[in-house]
Amino acid sequence: MDAFSHFDAGEDPLLHCRSYREWLDLKTGRRLSVSGASRGRDRNDDRPGISPVDIADHNSRTAMGLLRRFGPLTRQELSRHLGLTEPAITGIMRRLADAGLVSGKKRPTTAHYTALEFSLRADAAYSLGIRLGAHGGEAVVMDLAGRILQQRAFTKPEEIKEAVLHIRHAAGLSGRLLGCGIALSAGALDRKVIEDSLELDVGPLFFLDDTEAAVNAERMLGIGDREGGLVIVIVDETVRAGLLIGGRPFRGVHGLAGQIGDMRSGVDGASLNEVATLASLKEYLAAHPGETDGWVAIAARHLHEAVLAISGFIAPGAILIGGALPDDVFEAIIARLSRERDDKIRDLVIAPWIPCVRRASFPWAGVAVGAALRPFSDTLLPAERP
Repeated sequence: MDAFSHFDAGEDPLLHCRSYREWLDLKTGRRLSVSGASRGRDRNDDRPGISPVDIADHNSRTAMGLLRRFGPLTRQELSRHLGLTEPAITGIMRRLADAGLVSGKKRPTTAHYTALEFSLRADAAYSLGIRLGAHGGEAVVMDLAGRILQQRAFTKPEEIKEAVLHIRHAAGLSGRLLGCGIALSAGALDRKVIEDSLELDVGPLFFLDDTEAAVNAERMLGIGDREGGLVIVIVDETVRAGLLIGGRPFRGVHGLAGQIGDMRSGVDGASLNEVATLASLKEYLAAHPGETDGWVAIAARHLHEAVLAISGFIAPGAILIGGALPDDVFEAIIARLSRERDDKIRDLVIAPWIPCVRRASFPWAGVAVGAALRPFSDTLLPAERP
């Protein structure tokens, strides 16, 4: 039986594909295996072998990521980024164009030769992203090109539905809504409660930790995949870190990697959750109205100990910080951390492996942005294998 035979005559089967993997299966008619027989592969299959379909999926996913990150690119530019021949790039772009995900046009130039450049069709698909913590969050709608079209904050979980309805209506979506990524922090609601609160047809729901959402936002749309990886520290009611190592979020055993809030340091032996959180800042301001210098000094000293520990074990290419603190407080912490770093290098050891801490590329560490990116990677293209 032909791979297309279960569709009505004259009906385009590509319109019914739920994912790029399904579309590619229809185009090839079968999966390649050692025996040549059709064989699917479970997405959780962690065996190291890579099939031709895996390779095609990876190259297509990477090409789309480059177009989302850098905007329109020519065959030559994609070839340089991917390390593939221009004919191979032509094949990838043709497959994506046939799927309605990419379009091409001549690049405006005064030169005699005008190259064809490719870009994502921003209106081909959309996704929702929700950041949800113990005290509210925000919802965003994103197009395929990675642009945030609408966003809305909420203070109570019961307001999620209203926020989603508002941004969907305001954005005027014209393409497919692929699903909704929901990034949760510690102390957030149970997933079943969230599903009941949403009560909307938004497609499949994709739950992930807020730290993972933050590192994915930086990798795909922020500073990129730095050599050595990156670490992003999130500060709100707790202090925690997301780790990107080898181009993938590192979760550790039971997903507990990056839980640095209970780390104790300094002569006072205080934990980060005790001295470097939004709650501790509010408590300090209640006792010292309008004055934050004292709190910043204590918080930065303890955060710097965590930076030293992370740098010593992982040596990441970048350490970022973001979350719920006011912008001026974050800037004061970063300035103090820079002084702490300089003092440590001058007085103790020459340690160039201690990176300067920087602000995250997006407000609130990009958690909602990373959540909105998840439906694209899990629906239009297959998720990366663990």
